[in-house]
Amino acid sequence: MAYIPTIVVDDDNPTILKLFRLKAAANGVKVVDLSSWDKTKEYLESGKEVDAVVLDARGQMTADSTPGDEHLLESLTWVKAAKIPYAIYTAYTAELPMLKQQLAENRVFSKGKHKEEDVFEFLKQEIAKSPKAKYPEPFACFGGNYLDVKYQEMLMNVVLTLQNEELTNPEAILFNPCRIILESVFQKVNEFDERVLPYALLSYDDQRVGLINCSKYLNGITVTIRTIEQGKPKYTPYSGPRIFDDYISQQVQTIIGICHPASHAIQNKYSTYTFKSVLWALFDVLIWLKNFIDERS
Repeated sequence: MAYIPTIVVDDDNPTILKLFRLKAAANGVKVVDLSSWDKTKEYLESGKEVDAVVLDARGQMTADSTPGDEHLLESLTWVKAAKIPYAIYTAYTAELPMLKQQLAENRVFSKGKHKEEDVFEFLKQEIAKSPKAKYPEPFACFGGNYLDVKYQEMLMNVVLTLQNEELTNPEAILFNPCRIILESVFQKVNEFDERVLPYALLSYDDQRVGLINCSKYLNGITVTIRTIEQGKPKYTPYSGPRIFDDYISQQVQTIIGICHPASHAIQNKYSTYTFKSVLWALFDVLIWLKNFIDERS
């Protein structure tokens, strides 16, 4: 079955919202229609699945506000920062010089001239270019019960950087985000079932040690944690059943082994293939995490 993208439509005209709603199924998309930017922003930040957004140029900020240009200024800033595919559907194309860049990018559609089908077709093409469409399985592990959507943006930046072959600042753009996402995976495992990964192991004062301890424990290896109580060191062993399959264990080792040293000193030996090996490993771990959560939900 083909993937059906979700498009959020923000417009204060109920007739426009109804038309988008009625035409969604025939155009192979799902539509969430909202009448003011505050409601739209709340939905976008809720962690629910969103693939693209349709903005009204002169819409309402809130249900009881007067439509104005501030709607476009704030909503456009938000969707661009979130890197969500978007289009603008407006009756004021000629009256808004601020749309110059968006007009050049062919993402402005005029009410009365263009149809809702035109907007859908443009956004479907934009969605097809996004990492979420290209790699749906790992990107399914964000929002809802899964990882916070802020980590999705990190991962999207990594994928886009590799696609554009822009490796000017790899420690900040690639390796550090991958390590941070792996930390969030372990935190989510603990949050979802502390019997599987005790909270005491989630100490990232020394990121490498914390990641290694979590990895060891999930591989069924006893981990000893040192704490200070009443001025004296205390050593507490933690052990549990093996949770990781062999291949996930290896993928986690790839991320830890490459990301930590690379994040502090990028050396000439790191190639684009090294970067990609970390990304593919992280994809596998995210798919594993989603299955882990689904099985326990």
